[in-house]
Amino acid sequence: DFFAPESLLTEDGRRVMWAWLPTLDLALQGKTIQSLPRVLSLGADGTLRIAPIGELETLRGKAEVLEHVTLDKIPDHGFGHHEQRIVTQLSGEAHEIRVTVAREESDRSRLGLRVFAHENDPELGVPIIVDPTTRALRVGDVSAPFAVADLPEGEDLELRVFIDKYLVEVFANDRQGVVVADLEGWRRNQRGVALYAYGRPTTFEKIETWSLAPTTAGFYEAARNRIWEIETTPKP
Repeated sequence: DFFAPESLLTEDGRRVMWAWLPTLDLALQGKTIQSLPRVLSLGADGTLRIAPIGELETLRGKAEVLEHVTLDKIPDHGFGHHEQRIVTQLSGEAHEIRVTVAREESDRSRLGLRVFAHENDPELGVPIIVDPTTRALRVGDVSAPFAVADLPEGEDLELRVFIDKYLVEVFANDRQGVVVADLEGWRRNQRGVALYAYGRPTTFEKIETWSLAPTTAGFYEAARNRIWEIETTPKP
């Protein structure tokens, strides 16, 4: 699904990589959809870092911020008990969501969020779950290795979620990146963002949401006003 990666070295020394997304969904085959640009680097411990490129922050609109949201209606016995609560509704086509959970809250419980969530059916949408028992980040049906316990002491859990229409890209502490598609959620106009916690009450330190401006405005302007073309002098 993350096919034919390309990379370049920027003038300021960053290694930037992106890839083609041809098989996330049958409806996308044959389309030239690219992933978000990612900056690759090595951490001080020698492990790979995968971070969304910083220029994406220039696309942000006004932030919506929620702080200290606690999911506490979780029975302390039995199997499968969890709470899922919609905390905001998105509008528009492109958004960034950043969720921060304190280390002491995040390494003992399965938790996360769900995008394209629906009030009347908690199973609809794309789950984004950090699970300490499987040491994995699950996004939709995709699981990738990631564990809060492997983070340096004192580093909180941070999930950055980018939504572009039906595409969902998730970055966990700049250690892991996953991309999935949910065309059905988009078509059903499901725009809820829900928090999820399993097993015990959990407090989400901060939830920040931004709408993102489109990046194609310059393309359409250039198509109309072709000042970028090289001037040529006709041969005599």
